[in-house]
Amino acid sequence: MDTARTALLAVSSETPLPLDTGGHLRTFHLLRLLATRFDVRLVAPSSRASAAAQARELAAAGIGPRLVPVASRTLVGEAVKVAVAAARREPYVLFRRHLRRAVTMRIYDEARQHSPGVLYLDHLDSLAYAPTVSGVPVVVDMHNVYSRLARRASAEATDALRRRYIAREADLIARMERRAVQVAHTILAVSDVEARYFLDLGAARVAVVPNGVDCAAYATRQARPAPPTILYVGSFSWPPNACAARFLACEVLPVVHQSLPSARLVIVGKNPPADLVERSKLDGRIEMVGHVKDVTSYFSTAHVMAVPLETGGGTRLKILEAFAAGLPVVSTPVGCEGIAARDGEQLTVADRSAFAPAILQLLQCPERAHDMAERARRLARDKYDWNVVGRLACDAVAGAVRRTPAPEDRLADLPMPTGVAAL
Repeated sequence: MDTARTALLAVSSETPLPLDTGGHLRTFHLLRLLATRFDVRLVAPSSRASAAAQARELAAAGIGPRLVPVASRTLVGEAVKVAVAAARREPYVLFRRHLRRAVTMRIYDEARQHSPGVLYLDHLDSLAYAPTVSGVPVVVDMHNVYSRLARRASAEATDALRRRYIAREADLIARMERRAVQVAHTILAVSDVEARYFLDLGAARVAVVPNGVDCAAYATRQARPAPPTILYVGSFSWPPNACAARFLACEVLPVVHQSLPSARLVIVGKNPPADLVERSKLDGRIEMVGHVKDVTSYFSTAHVMAVPLETGGGTRLKILEAFAAGLPVVSTPVGCEGIAARDGEQLTVADRSAFAPAILQLLQCPERAHDMAERARRLARDKYDWNVVGRLACDAVAGAVRRTPAPEDRLADLPMPTGVAAL
């Protein structure tokens, strides 16, 4: 079958704009590159205020926008979703919360008017829309093994009630992951480790399509000025990022200051916690930048990227961005999971107990840091540039299109979304 312009109907729980999170970057760049070989149409909810501008930006990237303007969430509406999720033994946070009737109807209409050759579901939560389109291969891009992420978050929760709730959500998410491998012709996983997880669940076909980076955006090299600067980047709507930034500000920076009194910590990310903002006001060596449209300049002028994460999943785009920028990286083992980099070769891996000395070593040995960063830059260019990753995604989807469509009974255990069953 010639899949050169096969219609690909993509569904995401949110529009991948602005490009300010790892999830948005992956979704946007994979769809942009898939559009070089497929007729990509994206159905996703969007705020009424930004739908038109976002549609223009998606269209400019070759992605056919089918955005659905939606109203803001309400307390009553979300309470209903929580109740429905509980009754159906489905997770709320990473599944039922994202199901919208207007999006369901748009998918149904789009599939009826322009029959797709493949249904591409972005994130686990988009699996809720799988029954809307039948008789075509299904590809599910699993940005993370979300159940593992939730279990780690549960183990770290200090409040007993919150710990029990997250643990229950983790079990329900694992149930949805098992359902995903039953429905999908092809699962896209971000690393070999996560691919093995889905194969062990019984997935028929798993393709490793790692997270990527736009190496060209970081090609211009700048001199790294004094003083020595430690960089952390992350969205603080995700609690582990706030925990990591606090660790750097409260535990790592004081140790580094003993040897390098002029060292600075720069923290970049939207929704910074109030306590960190206040600390930065009291300590001039800590700079809280907040949200920025383009972080490339911060990667170019820092001396070390610190990634002291102790929970999470997937692969960190911030590490790949640092690699592309030639910025040395110190990471915990969890922080660099899934990235094909070796400790001492392309980055330094250290537990939190050894994190400050590891950062000091790179700051005090610039030649060693430079050599490590150059090896990391080559790795990013050869394995993780979006153009390389995009070819893997295109081949994976083309392989799914060539496979026999799923029998209808593979979707039997997925409840039909509200508004379609009666049509």
